[in-house]
Amino acid sequence: MQKIRTSFTKIAVYIILFMAVQPSFIAESFVYDESKSLLGLTHEEQEYISKRPAVKAVSVEGSAPIQFRNNKGEIKGISVEVMNIISIMTGLVFECDLYDNLDHIPLDKYDVAYGIPPNYVNYIDENMVLSKPFLKSKTILFLNSSIQPNELNNKIYAGVVGGTLPLGVKEENTKYYNTREESLNAVESGIADYGYGNEYSVAYYTIKNDYNNIVTVPVGKEDREYCFGFLENDDLLVSIVNKALDSINDNQMNNIILNVTTHIDRKISWNMIMEAYGVRIFSIIALVIAVLIISVIINIRTNRILKLQNRRYESLAEISNEYFFEYCFLQEKLILSDKTIHMFDNEADIDKLSEKLTEAFSNEKNIVSADIEFTLSTGEKKVFRTATTYIFGKNNSHNCVIGKLTDISEEFSEKEELLTMSMTDGLTGLYNASAARELIEKKLCDVDNKKNALVLMDIDNFKNINDYCGHLAGDYVLKFIAMILKDTFRKTDIIGRLGGDELCVYLSDIPSKDFVYDKCKNLNDLLSNIDMEMPVSLSIGISMTSKDDTYEELFKRADEAMYESKRSGKGKTVIWDSGDVSNCPTM
Repeated sequence: MQKIRTSFTKIAVYIILFMAVQPSFIAESFVYDESKSLLGLTHEEQEYISKRPAVKAVSVEGSAPIQFRNNKGEIKGISVEVMNIISIMTGLVFECDLYDNLDHIPLDKYDVAYGIPPNYVNYIDENMVLSKPFLKSKTILFLNSSIQPNELNNKIYAGVVGGTLPLGVKEENTKYYNTREESLNAVESGIADYGYGNEYSVAYYTIKNDYNNIVTVPVGKEDREYCFGFLENDDLLVSIVNKALDSINDNQMNNIILNVTTHIDRKISWNMIMEAYGVRIFSIIALVIAVLIISVIINIRTNRILKLQNRRYESLAEISNEYFFEYCFLQEKLILSDKTIHMFDNEADIDKLSEKLTEAFSNEKNIVSADIEFTLSTGEKKVFRTATTYIFGKNNSHNCVIGKLTDISEEFSEKEELLTMSMTDGLTGLYNASAARELIEKKLCDVDNKKNALVLMDIDNFKNINDYCGHLAGDYVLKFIAMILKDTFRKTDIIGRLGGDELCVYLSDIPSKDFVYDKCKNLNDLLSNIDMEMPVSLSIGISMTSKDDTYEELFKRADEAMYESKRSGKGKTVIWDSGDVSNCPTM
C-alpha cells in the first residue's frame, strides 16, 4: 500500500509560497479606522464595539495548527490569527483560553468558542449560533500501517469527544479521546486502528511527533469547516464577526495559514554554535584531548598487565570447552577471544553476542552470572551462561570484567520444550485446563475498569460423533475447532481445552458484549464448512467479568449460561447477566 501524505505536500507548498511572498501578511495588515467603513458597520455596531468589554473566547487544545499552545505556553493557531485580524478590523478585543477537555470548560464564563466544527454544536450547546466558516480543510483518513484502508469493518475507530461518528462506524467499535493528538497517538501505538481528521492537524502532529506507524490517505468525504460559536444570544456580536470574516479574502487567509505553519522553533545549527562558542569549544576539546592522552598512557601500562592475564585465560580456553570475553569500562570496549569468534559462522551473529554482553555488563552492577539469549541468523536459538570476575583500579573503581561463556542452549531448549508440553493439550495445541486456569487467574488480578469476558463452549452431540463416526473423527472435529478458535480470536486471548469436548476463551479489554457475541456467532458459521457427515455446532455461554471476581465465580456464571444455551437448542449463545440465569439473553 502506497503511503500518501497529502497534508505534508500542501504545507511544503505553503512554505515555498511564503518564502516567495515574504511578509506580505504584515504588508496587508488592516488599519482600524479605515476598516470600519470598509466593513459597513452600522452606527449601532460601532457604538456597541466602543462599549463592549473584552470578548472571552475558549477552545480545546490538541487541534494544532487550528489552535494550540507553543513551547512557551502561548496560545497560537489559525483561529487566534483570525481573531487578531478581526480585532484590527473592528476594534473588538479577544481574551483567549484553552482547555485540555471539552467537558472541563465552564461555558458560562465565556462568550465565544473558537475553531469549532459545526458537528460539535450539539455536544457543546445546541442553542449555540455559529459564524460563517473562516477555514475549510479536506478530510484525511489516518490508520495504523498494519491495517488496510479497505478492511475497516469491525476495526477500532479513534474518535474525538464531541465529534459525530462517520457513516458506517459503529459506536461499540469506537474509543473516544479528548483531542485529535490523543487519537493519533492511539492509532500510532495500535490501541486504535484508524480515524479521520483535517489535513492540517494530521500533518502537524505527524511531523511534530514523528509518527512511524501511521499511514494517511485522502478520502472523498465532505470538507471540514471551522467557525466561531456564540455562547450568548448577541446578534450584534454575530453580525460584526461575520462582516469581518466576509472581508478576509483567500489570499489573506492563505497568509494566515502560512504565518502559523511556518513559525517553527529553529533548530540549533553547527554554524550558530561555532559563532557563539567556537573558542570555548576548541579550548575544551584541547583540554579533553590532553586528558585523554594522559589516560591512554596510563591505560597502555594497564593493558600490558591485562594482556598477560588474557594470554593465561586464552591458554586455558584452548584446552577447555569454554569461551572467554573481556569488557573494559573506561574504553567501553568488548574483547572476544579467538575461540569465541570462531564459534560463529558470520559477523552478524558475533555482533548479536557482543550487543548482549555489552548490555549486560556495561552498567557496572557487579553481575556475577547471567544468561545471554539470542537467535542466530540461521534461526537457531543460542543460550550462554556467563561466569565473571571484576578487576578494580584505583579508589576501588571498576577497571574491567573478565568472564567465560558456557553453551547451555540444549539444556535451555529442553526446559522450554518441557514447559510448553506441560501447558498445552497434546491433541489441539491449546492450553490445557490447569494452564488456562492459571493464566485466567492472573488476568483477573488486573481487571480494573476494563471489559473482559469468559466464554465456555461445548460441542453438541460430540458423543454421537465418537460413537457413529469413530474417535478419529472426534479428534478431527476437536483439531478443526481449535484451528478456527485461533483464527477467530486475538493472539492476546487465552484459548484452552478444559477436557473432553469443553473449551474456553478469555478475552481482555473488549469494546462491548456485542464484540464477543459477533466472535462467537462467527464460530458456528465457520463450523458449517467442516467436512463431516453429521452436523457440528457449539453451545456457548458467556460471562462478563466484574470487579473482585474469582475464577470459580466467573466459571460458574459462564457454565450456567452454556447449559442454558443447550436447553434452548443446539448452536446457541447465551450471555449471563446479573440476576436469574433464566433471564439470560439468547442470541
